[in-house]
Amino acid sequence: MNLLLSTLLGLSILFTCIHAEVHYHEFVIEATPVKRLCKTHMRITVNGMYPGPTLEARNGDTMIIKAINHSPYNATLHWHGIRQTRTAWADGPEFVTQCPIRPGQSYTYRFTIEGQEGTLWWHAHSSWLRATVHGALIIYPKLGTSYPFPKPQRELPVLLGEWWKRDPISVLRQAQRTGAPPNISDAFTINGQPGDFFKCSSQETTVFPVSPGETAMLRVINAAMNNELFLSVAGHTMTVVAADAAYTKPFTTPFILLGPGQTTDVLISAPVHYPIGSRFYIAAHAYSAAPGIPFDNTTTTAIMEYSHPTAASPFDTNANVDASSIGAVAPAADVNIKASTTATTATTSPPIPSISATIATTNRQIPSTIATTSVANPPVPLTVAPTATTNPSIPASTAPASSPLTENKYDNNNVDPASNIQSNKCAVPSNGNNNNNNGNGGNHNVLPPPLLPPLPAFNDTGAAAFFSAGIKSPGPVELPGPVTERLFFTVGLGLYFCPPSIRCGGPNNTIFAASMNNVSFVLPQTFSLLQAHHFKIPGVFTADFPPYPPIQFDYTGNNISRSLQSPVKATKLYQLKFGSVVEIVLQGTNIFAGEEHPMHLHGHEFYVLATGTGNFDPRWDVSKFNLVDPPLRNTIGVPARGWAVIRFEANNPGVWLMHCHIDAHLGVGLAMAFITENGFGELETIEPPPADLPVC
Repeated sequence: MNLLLSTLLGLSILFTCIHAEVHYHEFVIEATPVKRLCKTHMRITVNGMYPGPTLEARNGDTMIIKAINHSPYNATLHWHGIRQTRTAWADGPEFVTQCPIRPGQSYTYRFTIEGQEGTLWWHAHSSWLRATVHGALIIYPKLGTSYPFPKPQRELPVLLGEWWKRDPISVLRQAQRTGAPPNISDAFTINGQPGDFFKCSSQETTVFPVSPGETAMLRVINAAMNNELFLSVAGHTMTVVAADAAYTKPFTTPFILLGPGQTTDVLISAPVHYPIGSRFYIAAHAYSAAPGIPFDNTTTTAIMEYSHPTAASPFDTNANVDASSIGAVAPAADVNIKASTTATTATTSPPIPSISATIATTNRQIPSTIATTSVANPPVPLTVAPTATTNPSIPASTAPASSPLTENKYDNNNVDPASNIQSNKCAVPSNGNNNNNNGNGGNHNVLPPPLLPPLPAFNDTGAAAFFSAGIKSPGPVELPGPVTERLFFTVGLGLYFCPPSIRCGGPNNTIFAASMNNVSFVLPQTFSLLQAHHFKIPGVFTADFPPYPPIQFDYTGNNISRSLQSPVKATKLYQLKFGSVVEIVLQGTNIFAGEEHPMHLHGHEFYVLATGTGNFDPRWDVSKFNLVDPPLRNTIGVPARGWAVIRFEANNPGVWLMHCHIDAHLGVGLAMAFITENGFGELETIEPPPADLPVC
């Protein structure tokens, strides 16, 4: 019997190794001319593409990506959401796990995808380069397995971004020079394009072709720099099936909400059989719950267009578009991919020849004979298009906040959306463009005008709470425990007093700041934190990050004492033993402004036990914990003037950054880092640093 079990186990491992692949890619980071909002700008891209190439792999595959920096800036790349088990050297945050790749230098990232599938993404993790240096990272199930839901006939990466007319690096440098918050963006984008409501933009508006009767899956990624975003699709219902590359209990909703860094997979189905030529807007705009804080109030759009069925391929796109548009999402071409029998333990790569970028359309297809699923209660299409084409500061109080939800008041099915397909009320506002070829071969000005979907108000906290409450694991989970580290971290903004005789750009002549537990995180410059830890280099950091706020106060109250506004600048880390079970209360504060903070943890995923408003009180709030089916995330939005509780096991040795994924906050110190010590044996020990690790 034991022999039989051993044989079966060996065959299982052999089967896994045989079907795992090693993917080689070359990413050239370079300045590229990109035209948006009527002007051509030089922007930093990967392989001349904005957004960058889509990486595709299967659970168990190994990725080897050589990054060559031909830009004038220091650069690093981060593989957002990848656990990086024992490969912290490949995680990417500048001065945390590596020194930056200097102009003219290169570094090869090597990591294996273990036990993960779904939608993740990659992006620059140096300065503000990620504004244009980012792309999708799609992990398919292993061969012989499939999704835990009927396979969609089509899969569409949808990258939400943010565009400035000025160079994003200059926007950041101006903020650093003046002490003011960075200027808000000029547009949001879907797959790099602002959409029909912007001048000089409708010709390249992103078009997603779908076929009547099929179910499509949108792999939505919020790659925006500084804004959470609501997104909706006119005339269709959305069923959430995954978030942050973790499957969820199917959840039907007329809109989704994503903080920067988060991903959400949704199945799109039509309540009726739409004919060929039917067209619907996918639209997104900001969620901003902090009164008086300026934000980009524009709306970005793409178009979902019903067309004739096309051939399907799981790792191919249907057609190519002109590379000069720099607007579509394209798969990254494998360079010299090994045969499927290649083992996943390879640690070196053969010489990588240079490759040229290939740009393909945004629609991806997976063949399937499984019947499509349909979802009831479609949202009512809004028949009035927004008129805002600029982005002045709009106080959040201009739209009423919703009350706490006891039912899905957003799921309104009083109107048949099919009845308004060609309504003149839905006409696209004129933007001075008469020729509307979209770059994918369509001409959507001579076709019926698309419907525009309803979106929650900019400050609709009720909508945000409704969506957050709907995300749960597919079934009961085995939570790590017992808890050995109970931590309480405040997260919020702050202010420094301006030095005498200098004029500063923050409120009342101050300097914008941010902190966790009153520590404003400062990155080192001589060694990365991981190098300093691994090689025991003194003087780079201290391991005394406070487990609790040094001073307790009414965190979400009004009129907080000015003595609490100025954090301490330091490079403090918190040390964890391998195998520790960590539970953290993330408490938002109302110092300066009570904003929502999307907190991202590198090297781990965590369970979200609960979120709430006000100050966390263990006497009452522990009873709200979901200990049955909490969602598994890598990024969680801490509600404005509220809290979130997360739990994870520290079972990955290395130095791991935890930070707000709003880059305007990260840049002024809203971060900290954990040291997870090595455990016992090779499998619990970090790998040696690679030979080409950049030096500072």
